[in-house]
Amino acid sequence: MKPSPEPLVVADLKLNPSSGNVTRAGKRVILSDKETLLLELLMRNENQIVTRSMIARAVWDSDTSECSNIIDVYITSLRQKVDGNRRPRLLHPVRGKGFCLSERPELREA
Repeated sequence: MKPSPEPLVVADLKLNPSSGNVTRAGKRVILSDKETLLLELLMRNENQIVTRSMIARAVWDSDTSECSNIIDVYITSLRQKVDGNRRPRLLHPVRGKGFCLSERPELREA
């Protein structure tokens, strides 16, 4: 992914792709480089399902079979850092399909 100068915003979550700075409700969220790439992918695909293969290709330049457990670890870490105890929760697993970043409840179970 090529960074754009424009910040990405979903609800109260903001990512500046140029600097990698992330905030949620105005508070800084510290992410690793891979977590930042993963979040950027999810934010650029807001309200859409992002599949494991899309994540593997975009973040690890690999195929899904090599990255399946790694993706789970990074998604879990990202959910803890981005959502934690905050409402609304933004990062949602979509069983059998992938993951979705959305504040719209009707899209969470897509």
